Amino acid sequence: MESQELIAALRAQLDQVEAQGAQQVQVSALRKYLGALEKDAGASQDYRNREHAGMLAHYSAKNEHSIEMLKAVLEAGKSALQALLIIHGGAAIALLGVMSNLAGKDGGQQLARYLALPLLQFGIGVLVGAAGFALRYFSQACLTESKQPNDKFHVWGGWFRVGAIASAFIGYCLFGLAVVNAYQAVVWSFPR
Repeated sequence: MESQELIAALRAQLDQVEAQGAQQVQVSALRKYLGALEKDAGASQDYRNREHAGMLAHYSAKNEHSIEMLKAVLEAGKSALQALLIIHGGAAIALLGVMSNLAGKDGGQQLARYLALPLLQFGIGVLVGAAGFALRYFSQACLTESKQPNDKFHVWGGWFRVGAIASAFIGYCLFGLAVVNAYQAVVWSFPR
């Protein structure tokens, strides 16, 4: 029980005694009443301490959960961009090997020419993946500098994050398009 509550309870009891016509209070009755209030105040303090500790534990657990989720999201984004770089880079290297082998053979020049577009798309995919890493870095740098949810660093960080997500999406779409174009190049080069 807070001190203001204690004073209010004491005044209410005194008003009740006075309303009954009494002008004096027995010291023993007052001591008994104060003892009951003291016991209630101690229990109330324990309750408030327990409730406060519970709220702190809940806040700490919620904060820890948010931090772990942020780490998981950052790691997933990093993995997606790394995979994008690996698949585009590997495909570009493989396609360069095929094209260099075809360039020296009869009829291979036509297929090599058709494979130039998928090679360009795989190369652009590597560039898009690298740009995604840069945007991811800028996003984290801005959000780290942000002091309030609506300051310029927070807003820029949000835009850089959207750019990083968009670059990953574009990169994966570009990979699919390059695979389809490579398939079409082989089909066009070897008609049935």
